[in-house]
Amino acid sequence: MGATDVLVATGSVPVQLPVPGADLPGVITSDGAFGLTEVPDRLVVVGGSAVGVEWAGLFAAFGSEVTVVELQDRLVPAEDAEIGIALGRAFGKRDISVLTGSTVTALTQAGSSLRVSVDGRQARDLDADVVLVGVGRRPNTTGLGLDTAGVATDARGFIRVDDQLRTNVEHIWAIGDVTGKALLAHVASHQGMTAAEVIAGRDTRIDYTVIPAATFTHPEVAGVGLTEDAARAAGHEIVTAKFPFSALGRAKTFGDTEGFVKIIAGARHHEVLGVHIIGPSASDLIAEGALAISLEATLDELAGTIHAHPTFGEIGMEAALSGLGLPVHIAPARKR
Repeated sequence: MGATDVLVATGSVPVQLPVPGADLPGVITSDGAFGLTEVPDRLVVVGGSAVGVEWAGLFAAFGSEVTVVELQDRLVPAEDAEIGIALGRAFGKRDISVLTGSTVTALTQAGSSLRVSVDGRQARDLDADVVLVGVGRRPNTTGLGLDTAGVATDARGFIRVDDQLRTNVEHIWAIGDVTGKALLAHVASHQGMTAAEVIAGRDTRIDYTVIPAATFTHPEVAGVGLTEDAARAAGHEIVTAKFPFSALGRAKTFGDTEGFVKIIAGARHHEVLGVHIIGPSASDLIAEGALAISLEATLDELAGTIHAHPTFGEIGMEAALSGLGLPVHIAPARKR
């Protein structure tokens, strides 16, 4: 049976750890974690990005002794630096060990356990029942015949597409992880809808400049737009606006006051450049941040928008007020 248009949506697969012993029994990827039939007593998670910290938090809640090994100087290094530091502190409170600035160099069998050799700033040997590797993903294109079809890929093997999801070959499209744009389910879904509309004849395009991301740890992490470091590196003069959940009425009644909201805004016009959250309902709250950036909203507009009370949602308004130097429910920042 023939087809006028072909859409490639084969996703991605976990990257294997390129060290000796990575093929030993008990070394699993994030996909393999779903096949475990019991909770390991000791778990080492290799990689402190979103996938790694989600599994680390989950198994710690189930009672595992968990250690996370991360190459960068903080957890979730793609997020704003303050968020990664705060998540590390939160993990410490939950007895999750975090070894940053470190890397796994070898895995060996040690009786019924696995010996994990860690090098770097916090070098040591760790014993584990299970080692969970969460260091990234690669495109799932094996056996597709992309070369035969002439479909172009980048240096990492991801399919090249334009802003309407076209490949370089007419009538062949690609969406989702296999494009390497942003390996997130909601991005793949949006790409799928965009591609379907274009195939149907509409001039629809996808905008990758505002992509919210959420990490389902405890506390939750979410972010959209520029981090503080990225904004400064791009030459922006900025102000930062922060508000803690500990001063939010709804968080107090909910019984979870850990974390804060941080807004990055332009110093002159107060335009919202980035929103970063660690705390309860972060994955829900980030939608307002994405909308604010998309609509080129300012701190003044966020502060002037009436939010229902008591709700988690009003923390964006509270943070904006703080950034404008007009906090209502926290003390003003000290002037230097």
